[in-house]
Order: sequence, then C-alpha cells, then structure tokens
Amino acid sequence: MQNNTLTKLDLSSNELDLTSNELGKSEGKTLAESLSKNTTLIHLDLHNNELGETAGKALAEALCKNNTSIDLNLSDNKLGESAGKALAKALYKYTKKYYIN
Repeated sequence: MQNNTLTKLDLSSNELDLTSNELGKSEGKTLAESLSKNTTLIHLDLHNNELGETAGKALAEALCKNNTSIDLNLSDNKLGESAGKALAKALYKYTKKYYIN
C-alpha cells in the first residue's frame, strides 16, 4: 500500500529518517520540492521507499538547486538508469556538497 498523505514537508531539522515508509514517486517529488529550498537538513535517509525513476530525477534536480551539504541515502529505491544519470550529473557539478549512498 502506497502512502498518499505527504503533500508538504517542513525540513527545518538537520536530520530526517524516512526509511521504509512506502513513500512512492509522488511523495518523492513532494520531498524533492522541499529539498530544493532546504537550508538546514544535512542528513536525509530515504532507504527502501520505492521512489522510482520520476522521484529520483526530481531529487537530482533538487540537489542542483540546494545550497546545503547533504548526506543522502537513496538505496533500494529502484531509481532506474535515467535517475541514476541525473544524480551522477548533480554529483559531478556539486561534488563538494553531497554524499549519496
């Protein structure tokens, strides 16, 4: 069962663990929107959430807009090749800022 309740997320803390919350792609996109405006979050664990390719690409785009260094765990999310390439591009551009698992 997919979680269909996440529509907005306040990222005012410096750590957020959303491991195994069945977030899915639409919630992943919502999270990406919040992440692009983040100024405080330094650790985000999204392990095992079935985010998929669309959310993976949205997260990559958010990382390009984000000005904060982030430790991001995206393992076990079936992101797919195009999301992987988008994340690699974000890492290449902003190598000093991100550690992605």
